[in-house]
Amino acid sequence: MAEQGAALAPRVRTDTDGQGIFPGHTVGHAECVITGGGRRLIAFGDAVHSPIQIDHPDWSSAFDHDPALTADHRRRLVAELAEPGTIGFGVHFADVVFGHVQQDGAGPAWRAVDA
Repeated sequence: MAEQGAALAPRVRTDTDGQGIFPGHTVGHAECVITGGGRRLIAFGDAVHSPIQIDHPDWSSAFDHDPALTADHRRRLVAELAEPGTIGFGVHFADVVFGHVQQDGAGPAWRAVDA
């Protein structure tokens, strides 16, 4: 196990206890970014509860502790998800959990990843 940890260490960024990473409705909420092969996956957990929040990042959940801060984070997250080679994983997105953000004239929209 120590050998595996040593091999992964240069590729993993850890944060100290209590350090704010990404705001969400849950205290201690975190997101994960996994990269490889020129692509990345952003698992965004509680930051976004529905694909409609991709279209309208200012729409907060009733559970958000700080709606303004969370909405600001969602706007940045939507921009990141629109970057080429980026796939999102939205655990709360029911049957469309893997997708990407498509920017067009109508604004950002969540699109399922083709299987």
